[in-house]
Amino acid sequence: MAKTINVGIIGAGFISPYHLKGYRKCTNVEVVAICDVVSERAEEMAERFEIPRTFTSVDKLLAIKEIDAVSVCTPNINHKQLTLKALSAGKHVLCEKPMAMNARQGQTMIDAARKARRKLMIALNNRFRAEAQFIKRIIDSGKLGKPYYARSQSIRRRGVPSWGVFGQKKLQGGGPLIDIGVHMIDLTWYLMGCPKPVSVSGKTYETIGATPGHVGMFGAWDHKTYDVEDLAVALVRFADGATMSIESSFCANLDKDVYGCQIVGDKGGAGIDPLRVQIEMGGHLMDCTPTHIPENNMYDEEIAAFVDAVAKNKPVPIPATEAIWTTKIIDAIYASSKANREIRLK
Repeated sequence: MAKTINVGIIGAGFISPYHLKGYRKCTNVEVVAICDVVSERAEEMAERFEIPRTFTSVDKLLAIKEIDAVSVCTPNINHKQLTLKALSAGKHVLCEKPMAMNARQGQTMIDAARKARRKLMIALNNRFRAEAQFIKRIIDSGKLGKPYYARSQSIRRRGVPSWGVFGQKKLQGGGPLIDIGVHMIDLTWYLMGCPKPVSVSGKTYETIGATPGHVGMFGAWDHKTYDVEDLAVALVRFADGATMSIESSFCANLDKDVYGCQIVGDKGGAGIDPLRVQIEMGGHLMDCTPTHIPENNMYDEEIAAFVDAVAKNKPVPIPATEAIWTTKIIDAIYASSKANREIRLK
């Protein structure tokens, strides 16, 4: 009989139900406790998902010896501290994206996981999208040749979240780039084969979010506390000569919302949003639309993969040692914009 993995949830906000639904679908998991600084939130989530114990103290949750792993589902500012506490308490950790406020904090988390000999996975769930896995198989088969250029786009025309602290730099570390951009940068880089980034040139713009009277797809946001970028653009150079362009926005006067990527290889190309494959065949350029891609839930797939790694003591599919490169790229975009020059990466 497979060992039951006991899980604790740290944070009962917007993202925690996605984790809880995934754990509920795992036959070898019991969620035994949930913690939030607001007791009512923890209690509401516990009642909804039949979790036996609630806390407002992280230390009390981590003191439960039978807990094997935790999900960190809090604002970005707390990711490092809570992950370090959980690792020190002997727990495996699935930490929400971005892994930390910056790469320096992320490296501290990596070092702590190595010292504790515990697993640290970052919740960059877009890698588990059915379309992403399809394109990954196409690329790995060699049908597109060597990827040499890619485009990462996470664009909302007017998509500032009207809840949480997404517009506050001191709590999030940045705006769309670190919130939604992190997903697509990571996915694009993953599909390219994870080449080593060597330099970044970027620019951020603050033109709309801090001013009143705008349309919001999620409703009105608090423009008085909004101090993050509206739009970020960048070019990343890799050691193998490949490049990636990046566009990420909460607010931008562009023609449409886009949440996808394109990969350009020397034999063909592919992209998400829309899902297409570009090839040359029979003397013609072909735009192919794949059909019958099995639907899946990327959150459930992510949770199942983390649980499987813990249960079988094997490497997690999105280790922090990979995720930190996306954080380094984001750090460099902010630094490049501030310094008005290209930033070299180590």
